[in-house]
Amino acid sequence: MGMHPNFSEPALHELWRQRQIPVALLRTTEAQAVEVIEPGEYNRDAGPDFRRATIRLGDKILQGDIELHLDANDWFKHRHHLDPNYNGVILHLAVAAADAPVLLRKENGLAIPQLLLPREQLLPVHPKNKNSSAFFDCPLSRTAPEKIHATVRQVGLWRLQAKAEAFAEQVANSSWDQAVYRGLAEAMGYDKNQEPFRRLTELLPIELVFSELRTSREAPPAVRLEAMLFGAAGFFTALPAPEKIPDAEIANYLAPRVQLWEPLQHALQIRPLRREAWQFFRLRPPNFPTRRLAGFAALLLKFYRDGLLENLSGLFLAAAKVAVRKRTKAIIAELLNYFVCPADEFWQTHYDFLPEASAPNENSETRILTPATNYGDLIGRDRALDVLVNIVLPALWHYGRQAGDAHLQNLAQEVYGGFPRLQENQITRAMRQQLAQQFPVSRTVAPSALTQQGLIHLQKLYCRPLRCEECLGLII
Repeated sequence: MGMHPNFSEPALHELWRQRQIPVALLRTTEAQAVEVIEPGEYNRDAGPDFRRATIRLGDKILQGDIELHLDANDWFKHRHHLDPNYNGVILHLAVAAADAPVLLRKENGLAIPQLLLPREQLLPVHPKNKNSSAFFDCPLSRTAPEKIHATVRQVGLWRLQAKAEAFAEQVANSSWDQAVYRGLAEAMGYDKNQEPFRRLTELLPIELVFSELRTSREAPPAVRLEAMLFGAAGFFTALPAPEKIPDAEIANYLAPRVQLWEPLQHALQIRPLRREAWQFFRLRPPNFPTRRLAGFAALLLKFYRDGLLENLSGLFLAAAKVAVRKRTKAIIAELLNYFVCPADEFWQTHYDFLPEASAPNENSETRILTPATNYGDLIGRDRALDVLVNIVLPALWHYGRQAGDAHLQNLAQEVYGGFPRLQENQITRAMRQQLAQQFPVSRTVAPSALTQQGLIHLQKLYCRPLRCEECLGLII
């Protein structure tokens, strides 16, 4: 099967830019592994296609330009070997050709690593968008639709078990509650702030946090918990004293928390993170780490009396005491009720402690007339669903298995199968399109969180490394 006639050079650019090239194909003609660290900036002017890219070639890090072609011979046909503007090229990515040159050189005489993609495996998967493409003719997509659906569901269950196994490894090195605490924190960090959230759970272990909340009477638990979390996160150290902050609402919020944190820091001997450890760049204000941390505090506050896992499993089993036909919905509703955390009055209109970050308008008179922006829930329904599917249910499934509680384990799996769909991402969209190459299953293959998880697991374990034959062996 040859390359589809609609496959275009812009499609090749997208594959590189979005890092969609399967790992198994990321090898040069000299058999060196290529890792795309940064694909670079697309160049719309004369010269190489991508500027300032960073790749790992074997054991070396290279920075420079990337040139792409639909035909491996185009490097010479386009006379790039005579053009000094291409001397910064560190990789030539092209579609393989029968007479492809073995060795490429630049104008300065230096050789260029070359990565050739198999022509016969380049297929479009989105007929209305020729810039969208997949790398291979998916064998699973050629099976009957009912078998595609059954396979995706089965692999979705395997993902639950794989996440439970990963959770088991964490429990082996810590307590149950610490492992859940760390998982919840990383989920609050999304992609950009997972690492500082994880480090925060090491600075403030859950046993220490809950002990402080249970024994202290100095201030309401919510205020004390926020003092610990924001203080250890480093959000108090870079601020002026509360009395010097011009925004009265921010000053009033900070004053009791900073006052509590100062003796706590010395008593607990905590060296806070730096504000610079947290990523704010290119985040919408509702997703700022300050608001995510406030949401984390609101969630933890619901569990400090009885502990995380004990409380979760009790909540789970209590909600299950309804008619069998209704219990899955009852459990999901109860879990969502716990994990969705509305913003209080302060966080409805603020997303940071910097005064200029929270003022909706520069003109104070206008501020009185114009209501401040409402930034929504601290933990909304979509984030709650994601946390429950990826953290809570795998933890409960493993807890039931280790405790010999088959009822809890089966309930966790049943609820996992009944969860509504999560927000779609790049992987689930691409996989739905890929599996619809032969049959119109794109709309029906991922109606739930379980099947979305199945698509993600298929892509990770079989599609990216091109383990197509093994994938065929999964078909039910």
